Amino acid sequence: MKTLCKTLLPLVAALALVACRKEDANKDYGFPKVYIPQATVTGIDNTYPIPLGPFYRHSVYTCSYDRQSGKLEIVLGVIRSGYFARQPAYSVSLGVSSAETTRKLEEYDKAGTPAAALSTSLCTLPDKISVPEGESGATCKLAVDLKALSQQRSSIYADGQYKLLVLGLEISQIQGPADYVLADQYTSVVVVLDLGSEHWDSVPADKPESEVRSLFPFD
Repeated sequence: MKTLCKTLLPLVAALALVACRKEDANKDYGFPKVYIPQATVTGIDNTYPIPLGPFYRHSVYTCSYDRQSGKLEIVLGVIRSGYFARQPAYSVSLGVSSAETTRKLEEYDKAGTPAAALSTSLCTLPDKISVPEGESGATCKLAVDLKALSQQRSSIYADGQYKLLVLGLEISQIQGPADYVLADQYTSVVVVLDLGSEHWDSVPADKPESEVRSLFPFD
């Protein structure tokens, strides 16, 4: 009898654990708050540096250059916090934040860092990010026309240095479930394009991003 008990007890415990896990899988955790994950990459503020480290070190990178169009495509997106068994579709509006652009430029000015606003006329950006049912988040791309920007090189290059190019963006107006809300922070992001970054110099010659240094050389 003792042997039977010793055999059955672990089995009963295992079955109870499986039952609990199945029950937990159907439970909701956290709060459905929507934010921009790229705003968290530095862990300091909402700055989103481009490029973000060396190219081709990861299977998915934050930006890519299209030789044919001459545009740098920068990955952006939104994500909803928490875990929920049911995940309805939702969308958020996406737009330029002049306030965030100005704030970052003032910050750079105080630090003595050469910087300028990235002209929105050179950028293509969707006005909405839509997240399909069953997903917590989705991505889109900010396209920057580098070939056109290279024609304005004299305005962003001086004394052997390129100015950091700044563009503030923000999300607003959630359309979806009533309990989905914007997060308390990271609903805005500041894209900072660094054409002087050493990472453009280390791109393999057969990769399209190697053209960026040709467009923006050092004298």
